[in-house]
Amino acid sequence: MHNRLIINAISTVGQVIITGLTYFFLYGIWIRELGAKQLGVWSIVWTTTYFAAMANSGVPVGIVKFIAEAHVKKDMIQARSIITMSIGITAILNLFICILLYCNSSWLFNFLITSPSEVASAKEIFPLALSAFWLLNIANVFMFTLDGFQANYLRSFLNIAASLTLFISAYFLLPKGLWGIALAHIIYTIFMFIGSIFMVFYYFKSSLILSFTFDKKLFLDFFKYSIKSQIASFTTLLYDPITKFFLAKYSSLDSVGFYEMANRLVTQIRSVIVTANQVMVPKIVETSITATNNFQRLYTMMFRLLTIISTPLLFLFFFFAPFISLVWIGKIETFFVLSIYTLVIGWYLNTLSVPAYLSNMGVGQLRHNIIQHLSTALLNVLLGIIGGYMFQGYGVVSAWSLSLIISSGILIYLYHQKNHLNFEILRFKGDFGYFTSLVFLILVSCVSNYIISTNSTNWGLALCAYTTIYFIWLVWIIKNIPFINEIRLRFNNFRIK
Repeated sequence: MHNRLIINAISTVGQVIITGLTYFFLYGIWIRELGAKQLGVWSIVWTTTYFAAMANSGVPVGIVKFIAEAHVKKDMIQARSIITMSIGITAILNLFICILLYCNSSWLFNFLITSPSEVASAKEIFPLALSAFWLLNIANVFMFTLDGFQANYLRSFLNIAASLTLFISAYFLLPKGLWGIALAHIIYTIFMFIGSIFMVFYYFKSSLILSFTFDKKLFLDFFKYSIKSQIASFTTLLYDPITKFFLAKYSSLDSVGFYEMANRLVTQIRSVIVTANQVMVPKIVETSITATNNFQRLYTMMFRLLTIISTPLLFLFFFFAPFISLVWIGKIETFFVLSIYTLVIGWYLNTLSVPAYLSNMGVGQLRHNIIQHLSTALLNVLLGIIGGYMFQGYGVVSAWSLSLIISSGILIYLYHQKNHLNFEILRFKGDFGYFTSLVFLILVSCVSNYIISTNSTNWGLALCAYTTIYFIWLVWIIKNIPFINEIRLRFNNFRIK
């Protein structure tokens, strides 16, 4: 188990890093060749397809949990039944929602986009985007099956290959503009679909991965669990899509494009952290079956680990935001830089709620997760309208970040209250100095970033100074935070006592 968790975590982190680099270069090419407005149009189109996922958004969580249970029990008949049910639910219901979206695309794009030519472009590529998204959701059934079997490394290898396929196809199809982006995503999803099937074949060591016998009890259990997840996942449609829709309505397509880049950057590095933790979900399921008294130890370890790892990684982008803008966009784009600032803070505090979220998910107690999703969605809509009306694009992005912060605090509070946990268990030796130094660096970087962005300066020299200060800080926390040594020991001797 120890080796499998390490392999899964390392391969998952590698996948996210390579995928992130792929999108980093792709977005850099698209923003320079097509412009922020065209990237904004694609972002609106692709985001609109998310509504097709409302038909099956609870299925992925159910797949991981029930496949993990089948894996622990060595019940491959149940595993095949879960795969078959998931494919049927995903394919049929997703197709229905896709048709509804296509029939209503005209008024939707006219509402969100003011330019008639951009509306026409969006409507032209929308069928391709819907097709890609539908196929990708079916492929995800097989991908989450691998997660349930704790074979995340197979999923990671496929995602890496698919990311490179996307990059190559997008590069060669670039002359076709938005059509090229849409066609590249079709190629990407076909690759994912075929590859995911073969990966499951490889794991099963057999072409028999489906079951055509109907297990009523299993179906009802799976359906009930998925419905709970569906409620939570449905609210995610009021997350990123609503934020982008508000940006298009209250600001401009350019701001949508710059926000898309900033959000992709921050969420991709966050995924490096969170997806490595998600390999613990099958372990949590196993613990709930075999040893129910280890959750506090597991939760505390996950929380402290996330805190230590996520802080330097996420705030790296906060400190270096102007330099990222120079490299990626070719100039210091104020909206892009401020979006990074806002998103880093919001997603950082949201990341700290991940251990509570995953623990709830692993034992099938989703009520508090649903509350978090609902509060995030409602706050994003309410604050987004107020912020967009008063402060345009900056208000919309700030509203999204504030929604993440408040809802994450609610989840952590509810988790501790339910499990009778004291917040003191989350503290570690040296935490005061750790966070004091972080706040100091944030304040100094905000002032210095403003100064160097408004004055002509030697960017190479400034970058060297920033890099030196950042690494001095890293060395300082490594030497002064004893918990880092504890992490190393836990990594080498991982076991739940």
